[in-house]
Amino acid sequence: MKSWKKLAVDIIAPFALGFLKEKKFQQKMDDRVSKKVQRISRLTLGKELNITGSSKIKEIPFTGYELYKKYYESPMDSHFLFNMNEYVASITSGTMGKPKKFLLPKAALLDNLKKTALASLLITSHDGERVTLEIGDSVYANTPGGAQIAALFTEIGMKNNVAFVKQCVDHNLPFQEKMDFFVKNYKTIDIAYMTVTTLLDEVYPRIGEPFKLKGFMTQDVSAGVFKDEIKKITGCYPRTTFGSTETLSSTVGSIEHPGGFIFDWRVIYSEFIPEKEQLSNSEPIITADVDVVNLEGVEPKKRYQLIATPYLTELTRYIMPDILECVAIGDSVLSSDLPVFKYHARSDRLIVLHNFTRIAEEELLKVLKDARIPFVDFTVRKEHDGTREYIKMYLELSQPIEKDAVYGRIDSQLTEFDRDWRELKEFLKYMPLKLELLPKGSFNNYLGKKEGMARIERIQMKKEHLKTLLGNKS
Repeated sequence: MKSWKKLAVDIIAPFALGFLKEKKFQQKMDDRVSKKVQRISRLTLGKELNITGSSKIKEIPFTGYELYKKYYESPMDSHFLFNMNEYVASITSGTMGKPKKFLLPKAALLDNLKKTALASLLITSHDGERVTLEIGDSVYANTPGGAQIAALFTEIGMKNNVAFVKQCVDHNLPFQEKMDFFVKNYKTIDIAYMTVTTLLDEVYPRIGEPFKLKGFMTQDVSAGVFKDEIKKITGCYPRTTFGSTETLSSTVGSIEHPGGFIFDWRVIYSEFIPEKEQLSNSEPIITADVDVVNLEGVEPKKRYQLIATPYLTELTRYIMPDILECVAIGDSVLSSDLPVFKYHARSDRLIVLHNFTRIAEEELLKVLKDARIPFVDFTVRKEHDGTREYIKMYLELSQPIEKDAVYGRIDSQLTEFDRDWRELKEFLKYMPLKLELLPKGSFNNYLGKKEGMARIERIQMKKEHLKTLLGNKS
């Protein structure tokens, strides 16, 4: 006989996940964004963007952070959708190591929790046949505290009593202490959120044997590449989500396509620019004649830059630096026709050598796996030596192998995998790969020292972060 905790979830789940089966999702998105545009038109921001109450979303120019920054620095009620006492400040890492400040409405955070966060928990615990979540289940998240977005979600949820689950670890603890907590208490944890690196190369070796979770969630791109290993360790395939301070929690994981995610059209109006026409968000207002595709119009196997308009924040047609690939239209397990995406790369963090080859994070993960390199993690940066451009890879191995052997395997796999890499070597007559093997524990130590979201920048890691990874020796 089912417990009341399970029966309650069985009653809630069809309503919480019903948006996935909506056939007229684009029409409903258009209706919601029209109401947002009407509200924005009455603000100083709307006047600056020449928005009227009858403006269509595609008539509005694109925007970048600098437009909103001045409002965040000198806030007034006329700048914002809600009264100023209804906002919380969030700090996120920005370009060149300079943090960015955002003012986020409590109403948006709460709405996100009640919709996307709940749906995400239900899907994360789905075993392929049914939702296994029960009210009161224990959820572990190795996310930062302070003014980071994850901490704000937790605090808003607790104050408004919307938690269906129990947060089992203090988000203000340091990274290492949170990891120690998991190792000590893993038998009582139902759902876990952490990086794939932390799971595979720190937590699992310390526990020493596979363990059972109802769900494993991550934002790590490598989840798709290592889905089978994660399944063997935790008993479940990973659920990957995409979210940020700008977009809030805007997606749920795909079940049919591990490593993929689906946009929750109830909280965000998402638009997509073909990768070849991608835009920079360095200017406050950007007018550009580019093709813009709505959520209903994306096509499988094509890549797009995300343009984000959350319904309950001021950000409007905000240019995100993220390139996403449409994996498929629909998830048969979820009976959904919504597009499924995976994260491809930041628009400014593709490694491009001499305009011959363009290499992204997931491609490097696949190369290392196919080359049978046992590794903890890596990061790569583009370097110059005279007139030559190189990929410099900083790699931590999980098992000892001679450096020359590692180099040979990686180069051989890159040559087989990427025709452009092969032609680059043949035409310019040089070896474009440089390799540095890092001491054991380098990435774990880095994650423990890193402020903000515990995540590895595998492409073009900032110089100051690289110094931390290398022990300030770079």
